[in-house]
Amino acid sequence: MLDEYEKDQPIAIKIIKNAVLKNKISHAYLLETNGYIEKENFAICLAKYLLCPNKYSNNSNCVNCTQCKNIDKNIFEDLKIIRPIDDSLWIKKDQLIELQKDLSTKSVQSGKKIYIITDATKLNASSSNSMLKFLEEPNPNIIAILLADNIHQLLDTIVSRCQIISLNPTFKDKKLEEYLSVTVENIDLIENTIVNFLKQFEIKKEQTIIYAKKLFHNNITSKNDLIAAFEMMLLYYKDALSLKLNGQAEVFNEIDKNILNNSIQELNRRISILLELKKKIYVNANTNLLIDKLIIEMGGMYENSRN
Repeated sequence: MLDEYEKDQPIAIKIIKNAVLKNKISHAYLLETNGYIEKENFAICLAKYLLCPNKYSNNSNCVNCTQCKNIDKNIFEDLKIIRPIDDSLWIKKDQLIELQKDLSTKSVQSGKKIYIITDATKLNASSSNSMLKFLEEPNPNIIAILLADNIHQLLDTIVSRCQIISLNPTFKDKKLEEYLSVTVENIDLIENTIVNFLKQFEIKKEQTIIYAKKLFHNNITSKNDLIAAFEMMLLYYKDALSLKLNGQAEVFNEIDKNILNNSIQELNRRISILLELKKKIYVNANTNLLIDKLIIEMGGMYENSRN
């Protein structure tokens, strides 16, 4: 359970345990996950701890009780986990309406109800507003656990209504391909292409369109290559953001200094653009037009985005 993460997350666990022991549990926790690989499992173990009638934080005490076993089987009615659905990659308002119905019924198993939003940055405008209503009118027997790699992508009104717990990032013991959703044969070539493409963008800005064939298209030749390329760009900008916020990158050993000169707001903007345009890959958008659009949109606020 929760004690399994004491080595990775000592500060977070200390904060949580102190709150439970002093009976000062928050109605909403926002876990700033910082790329931590075990973030969802950590959130589930946190839920187990908060729901435990004996306040046990490890399996050796409770010897795997029925409650925890049912949570692991996803059949425990007092814990709901909300994830993005279908190819849209968004958490939709309908999901939160259904969640609200579930939360309106009285707990019969543990006295509390907990819901986990696995990636709160995937809340669209409608679902964000619905989530805000949940947080504005907290029920003492309902606890929210929201996960977000980058809390700056959330509505300030959501962040302000949660207790923020920042998790330590995963140490760099994973290979780049383990972060990708697709398998590619020429991963080193794609990585070098992406890093060079982003470096050149910092120099050439919107004029990068002129050199797109040489910088990008010559080496990115399949749909899987394109998906991997977008995911690498997202990881690169997230590492840049993490370096500015926490002084530590997760995936890449080195981030171009010109990219690090961008403001936090601008890095967030580029991440949002990449997330939106990545979805177009799955509807077979023209690759040339897609990259042109990426360059234009990322360059749109460039001059005003520096620190």
